[in-house]
Amino acid sequence: MLILDSLALRIQSIQDKRDESVKNLEIQASKMKQASENRFSQGKVGESVVIKIPDVDRARSDFRNIIGVILSVNNNMYEIGTSEGRLPNLYSRNQFTICKESFIEVNDVPQSNITLREVARKLSNLGGQGYDRCSCLQKCKTKKCKCKAAGRLCTSKCHGSNPCCNK
Repeated sequence: MLILDSLALRIQSIQDKRDESVKNLEIQASKMKQASENRFSQGKVGESVVIKIPDVDRARSDFRNIIGVILSVNNNMYEIGTSEGRLPNLYSRNQFTICKESFIEVNDVPQSNITLREVARKLSNLGGQGYDRCSCLQKCKTKKCKCKAAGRLCTSKCHGSNPCCNK
């Protein structure tokens, strides 16, 4: 009997410590949430925002950010639109920065949905995630050349110092 009583006390002690740990984790989570809410002020509908474009979705010479506008707020999740369309994902407050000036109005946002990657591609200097270039050994006179087929001029990145008729 002494062993069973000792075992029961030990089990109860473990359960009490687990309950206390859960309570302390909840307290810590609420403190972290409060600190985050204090750091990031609430956004309002119509405010212009800047959203960072992930590195994999842009070329090296492209913009690092996209300018958008807050369309709606629902449970601290924000629907954001750009000049190209509405972003389908909802964003939390720490995923964007609020601008002091107003760049886009809510009325300027088209009703169509468009992904962040597509917006980055449309606003890109070079058409998307990477540099398009040809590696032609001829002089780029025919449509076999990727650059000529796309209606672009060849650049110094294409085929080095080889002669080219599409520069």
